[in-house]
Amino acid sequence: MYDQTKIIDALAFAAHRHKNQTRKGADKIPYINHPVKVAKLLSDFGEDDPDLIISALLHDVVEDTTKNEEEIRETSNIILEKFGENVLLTVLEVSDNKNLPVEERKRLQIVHTPLLSDRAKKLKIADKICNILDIKNDPPENWPLQRKLSYLDWSKQVANGAKGLNKKLDHYFVQVYNEVYTLLKNS
Repeated sequence: MYDQTKIIDALAFAAHRHKNQTRKGADKIPYINHPVKVAKLLSDFGEDDPDLIISALLHDVVEDTTKNEEEIRETSNIILEKFGENVLLTVLEVSDNKNLPVEERKRLQIVHTPLLSDRAKKLKIADKICNILDIKNDPPENWPLQRKLSYLDWSKQVANGAKGLNKKLDHYFVQVYNEVYTLLKNS
């Protein structure tokens, strides 16, 4: 059974932390919509672990709202105190080290994903599905076709390291990937 209060608290915390952020697309959609979509997708595909849903809501807080090690520590402590160790560990597992170059972060995601916890793997797949759907529905501004296709291929490599825990979610990833890939190739 969901702990509704903790889920609402996580949503409020994430909304506060992402309050001035928008997605990369032309529509400038509020960033908070992304973690909400990831959490909803997991729920829609039968995931009812409250720590997973809370982690989905918070999954970009450390990576995208902190600027230095001190802020990462402070944010991590807040997550630990409010939402528990399982949530903190999951959020940290899926957070990139922004001090590394983009290509290295992408490489590490491919390498590390098979080693993640089950929660983090499910979260990774859901996150990649939502990001691919965003490329279809509100693509990042100034991304040429090749960059979009490269993102899809990289996402597939990451998702391949996370599959096997929720067959319906795995199948949906393949469906979304194929649909968006075909759409882009025919554009």
